[in-house]
Amino acid sequence: MGGSSAVVATTGPRRSPLTTVAWILPGTIWLLLFLIAPLVMIILVSLWERTPVGFAAFSFSLDAYGRIFETSVFLDTLKNTIFRSLLVTALCILIGYPIAFYLARCVKTIKFQIALFIVVLAPFWVAYVVRIIAWLPVLGRQGVINYFLVEVLGVVDEPISALFYSTFAITLALVQLYVLFMVTPIFFQLATLDEAAIEAARDLGATPGKVFREVIFPLSLPGVLIGCIFVFVLVMGEFATVRIIGGGTIQSVGTLVNDYYTIPDLPAAAAAATMLVAVMTVGVAILLRFSKIREVV
Repeated sequence: MGGSSAVVATTGPRRSPLTTVAWILPGTIWLLLFLIAPLVMIILVSLWERTPVGFAAFSFSLDAYGRIFETSVFLDTLKNTIFRSLLVTALCILIGYPIAFYLARCVKTIKFQIALFIVVLAPFWVAYVVRIIAWLPVLGRQGVINYFLVEVLGVVDEPISALFYSTFAITLALVQLYVLFMVTPIFFQLATLDEAAIEAARDLGATPGKVFREVIFPLSLPGVLIGCIFVFVLVMGEFATVRIIGGGTIQSVGTLVNDYYTIPDLPAAAAAATMLVAVMTVGVAILLRFSKIREVV
């Protein structure tokens, strides 16, 4: 009898197959309709032949992939997009981690934490495109930075045109747009740390710096990883920021997909999108593989 009770206690009550299906069916349908089906459709379109008005369905070929790789434009743009995504992700960690650490570990009252978190969240109350365009009065020829450089400090004679339509401007805007996606998971991870482990390290004589290196930072890595995945994937697929702030002089894979679509060359656009999804998947897989997140948890 005791053994039977132990088995029931560890395995829990039996659930009927219909109940299990009812639990997993909504999520499965959502994934099939909004994730798998669009991805399959994009792959299929990339394999169909191009026509003057779109594509010829059920006429399969790899011509679209040949067209996007026939010159070095796509590969160079893909390399630049990957580099930009990694750079923005790294900058978001450098900026977002101290913010999250301060909110979670230095602010002691819940009300003050919530108030400061709302302040961090405030830019997201403004529309996405508006936040992009708002960089114009900051980085433009007649913007704030040029005004201080020319009129106040006098370090340059003419406004610097390259501030806005440049890689620097795009990187700056992307960091501002997506740093919250790094702050949020790190903040919640730091806020739920096991205080007993931190106190044990202090009782054993660890300095504050060693407590951070040996206890706090390793335990916060799951939040860092989640933030890296969010930022990397979102920046890889960026289109509007690169198009508006880059002024058409700087490309991303997203702008190339739009260019192929405008021509129109829908199979080439779908092929470029497929390659982008493949690279993002590989990038996320590498993050998961080398982060050793299971060992940390």
